[in-house]
Amino acid sequence: MPNWIKFFFALWLLLPGVSVAQGVEPPLLTVAAPGKTIDEAYESLLRAIGQHNYTFVRDQAIDSRLVPQQWETKNLRIVYFCNFNKMDRALSTDIRAAQFLPCRITLIETAGGVEMVAINPAWTSIVLGNPLLHPQCLELKQDYLAIMEEAAL
Repeated sequence: MPNWIKFFFALWLLLPGVSVAQGVEPPLLTVAAPGKTIDEAYESLLRAIGQHNYTFVRDQAIDSRLVPQQWETKNLRIVYFCNFNKMDRALSTDIRAAQFLPCRITLIETAGGVEMVAINPAWTSIVLGNPLLHPQCLELKQDYLAIMEEAAL
């Protein structure tokens, strides 16, 4: 993972209340897809999303709308997807779940392949401090990992 991404996540961890969950759950979920291009990983990710009963919502470059479209970064892509039943349950439990829904996985193309990175929803639920939301977020975490691992094959 590029150092600048690690730097920003480290700064994020310094925010008040964030370090409370650090020892219990990792803040990031990361899976590598060595030898794949970003386009191959993207197609694999879309298939895995569908196979796990989620719906593709949209994708965007990391700098979308910040620069003209022809200048957008091609090696960083955010993929949004959702299982609307799970989203409904989570939002009914705690409206603050909207902070991490719909689901997002960021694809980062490196010299060795593609890294898939997502914020760990189980970590986020601990930071939010709602124990009723945590079981749903643990399930969501397992879904994220299954989707990313399948896409990495």
